[in-house]
Amino acid sequence: MSEYSASSDQTPQAPPPSPIQSFGWWLGCALLIAATTWVRLWFIRTGQLNLAPDEAQYWDWSRTLQWSYYSKGPLIAYINRLGDMLFGATELGVRAGALAGSVLMQVVAVAWIGGLLKRPRLAFWMLALLNTTLLFMAGSLLMTTDNPLLVCWMLALVCLYFCLERGGRAAWIGLSLCLVVGIWAKYTMLFFLPLALLASLWVGRDQNLPARFWRNMFKTLAVGACIGLVPIVVWNAGHDWAGLKHVLYRGALAGDKAAVFFKLKHFPEYLGSQFGVLTPWWLIFVLFGAWNLTRQLCSRSPQADLYGVPRSVAIVLVVFFWPVWIGFVLWSLHAKVEANWSAACYPAGIILGALALERSVHEVRSKWRFAWPGLGLFVFLLLHGQGFLPFDGPKNPVHRLLGWQDLGAQVHTLLEEELGGSDVAFVCSDEYGVTAELSFYVPGQKRAFCLAGGRKMNQYDLWAGPGPEYENALFVVKGNKTAPPEHLVQLFERIDGPRSVATTHGQRQGQSFTVFLCFGFQGNWPETEQDVY
Repeated sequence: MSEYSASSDQTPQAPPPSPIQSFGWWLGCALLIAATTWVRLWFIRTGQLNLAPDEAQYWDWSRTLQWSYYSKGPLIAYINRLGDMLFGATELGVRAGALAGSVLMQVVAVAWIGGLLKRPRLAFWMLALLNTTLLFMAGSLLMTTDNPLLVCWMLALVCLYFCLERGGRAAWIGLSLCLVVGIWAKYTMLFFLPLALLASLWVGRDQNLPARFWRNMFKTLAVGACIGLVPIVVWNAGHDWAGLKHVLYRGALAGDKAAVFFKLKHFPEYLGSQFGVLTPWWLIFVLFGAWNLTRQLCSRSPQADLYGVPRSVAIVLVVFFWPVWIGFVLWSLHAKVEANWSAACYPAGIILGALALERSVHEVRSKWRFAWPGLGLFVFLLLHGQGFLPFDGPKNPVHRLLGWQDLGAQVHTLLEEELGGSDVAFVCSDEYGVTAELSFYVPGQKRAFCLAGGRKMNQYDLWAGPGPEYENALFVVKGNKTAPPEHLVQLFERIDGPRSVATTHGQRQGQSFTVFLCFGFQGNWPETEQDVY
């Protein structure tokens, strides 16, 4: 038994705030959640950005509910179906889930940090940091799988805290449910299992764990993982394990990309992306807080400076940050790693950064101590007010989210006026993102089709192609093209074009596309190449 076995509370605690101070910080937390949520709702309702391609794709999934899908679990489709039921097949209906998820994650985090740990001031600065990171700002507006993943991850951290400190059936059931739903959201939730074991081992060295802890822990993790994986495995078994192959190919664990293990070219891009998604100054705060807390934990001193949090909480935060963050940094030396793949480390990371921020603001008497929150506020206003900024054209960072609605209107006009209408003509593209946007934004919202040939497999390849009831088609491709792809020419008797389509988004310039009018569909829609995932 170690010197810390008597209690997890031997860490020096910050002096409790007065009732008036606590009320002020609690009020600040409530106002911060309410104000940022109102701004996000206003942003969505005013239509400043069209759906991102992945958002449109996940919405299209919700029209064909399945046990799982090609690249993700089933949760995102069911959230979108609920949003459609409440608000219709609109941008608000799609993004309502993101808005609700952002509120839930903030409430859970504040209840943990402000309520259970009695640190409302820390909770306020955590919200300030959280709401001014690009990762959370984008995730609160765009309905992607990262939103429900982070909600489940934060809830699971709270449940794990209860399991470590108090045990109880509710805590174990809650942790299991978080694992189940989190896996349905994104496979990254599986990383929670080894991290929970590692954190438990470390905490168990320093304090007595609740009765029957390890039996309950293994049972909870096993049940959560198994139930979470059931629909995904069932779906994959019926689709030649396409989802598993996709994960292996994306992670460069299979295919040509797996042949060479060490590739330095992706490392600078990935590392730079982490400064982008967190914003540079907040990532520095996160790394500083994580490093200092880790150093103090490893000192094994009863007087270690843990920013006033219990030792078990400090261990959980450190364990759930460093392995994931460092793991993806190292993996970028082998494969191209997307900026959001490491999102799971940032629920803990944001709290670590808030610990450093709180001390910087309240204990370091520098005239610059409010500069970083002020800069964060500036970024928040900049992002949510970007519709009024003078940035236009391809140089606009959000250019790829502009013009989709206008494209849908122009495509509908061509369908009706030159191709005989949507009853005899279908819409298609050779990219899943363009296909999904056309499915959402072309009036009538009939599903578009994704032409196979020379690309990776996607969910549209697992659904039926256009049938013999169609005579004509309209093919859409991004950018300016001079000729249709050869595998499209073989499907029709005649193809007219190209026709350039310039789009707008309010007063701003949207994306440019090329369309081809296709006549005399032969009815032999091609299948995708099954070896490219």
